[in-house]
Amino acid sequence: MRIPVRPKKSLGQNFLQDNNVVEKLIRFIVPSKEDSFIEIGAGTGVLTSRLAPLAGRVVAVEIDRSLIPFLNQIPLVEVLNEDIRKVNLQTITKGTKLRAVGNLPYYISTSILTSLIQQREFLQDMILMFQEEVAQRIVAPHSDSEYGLLSVLAQYYCVIDKGFRISRNCFQPKPDIESRVLRFSFRTGTLQSYEKYMKFLTQAFSQRRKKLRNNLLRNLQISPESLDSAFQKLGIAETVRAENLTPTQFDLLIQELAL
Repeated sequence: MRIPVRPKKSLGQNFLQDNNVVEKLIRFIVPSKEDSFIEIGAGTGVLTSRLAPLAGRVVAVEIDRSLIPFLNQIPLVEVLNEDIRKVNLQTITKGTKLRAVGNLPYYISTSILTSLIQQREFLQDMILMFQEEVAQRIVAPHSDSEYGLLSVLAQYYCVIDKGFRISRNCFQPKPDIESRVLRFSFRTGTLQSYEKYMKFLTQAFSQRRKKLRNNLLRNLQISPESLDSAFQKLGIAETVRAENLTPTQFDLLIQELAL
């Protein structure tokens, strides 16, 4: 398949070029005429063109201005030449929650994911492609070496389906490692606000190799006695690091400390 423009390394562009994978993605997404999609990094439009006839609405977001003329040729697609991290999803929902899909550039995949989670009230679900090492960090269980702030944040707000792996040979240019598609379904019920939860996680993981207790005492205006009492009530050992707590335990700790 011929690429209409030269991929830009500065934008982390690796264009999907395998039609079999596109069809597998469509089967995994299961689009319907009731769905409104926002596609992140639409690129050359290989997924966009398959998705558009099956969906009620598709908004393709692409930061590379040189690709916009090619995307504009695809019927039934609204094209935005924007950085997805600067897009206010509320302005494009038209009263219907969006389904987010896309192949995220490696170097900004974390910031895109956190931006989408922050705006989750406007989203129905997310089917996103990451390079394998990022995907493994997102789904890593607590106390795993890959488990960190991103793992906690994503798992707290979402139920994550590991999806399927995609060979590096399906992209042009070939990335250094394989990719993986993940499905994010948003959790319901009472959850901490993004701002409060993210702030607490940032404080908890501020020095990863330090004990959680020390990080919190350094970053919070709280007495050692109050913190130790909260730890004891929740059954948290004073020797644990942030990576040892589950997303729910972080939530309970915030509640116990009345932050």
